[in-house]
Amino acid sequence: MTAVLQEIITLLTSGLSQMATGIGAGFQSFMSAIFLDTSGTTTVLSVTGGLIVVFAAIALSIGLGRLCANYLFGLGK
Repeated sequence: MTAVLQEIITLLTSGLSQMATGIGAGFQSFMSAIFLDTSGTTTVLSVTGGLIVVFAAIALSIGLGRLCANYLFGLGK
């Protein structure tokens, strides 16, 4: 009975592992197609990837600036 249970667990976990590996590989190729430009001899960031990085940096700087301003204005209270 123990051997059968171990085989069932092995089958279930190996199936999940292979499914997760397949999902990860698909997600990696999808993100590489969006963010990377591999048409030349070197791999560079695509236009879409560059725009996303720029807007993310702007959003991060606004959020951190607002957080710092709230902290500094809250010191006198």
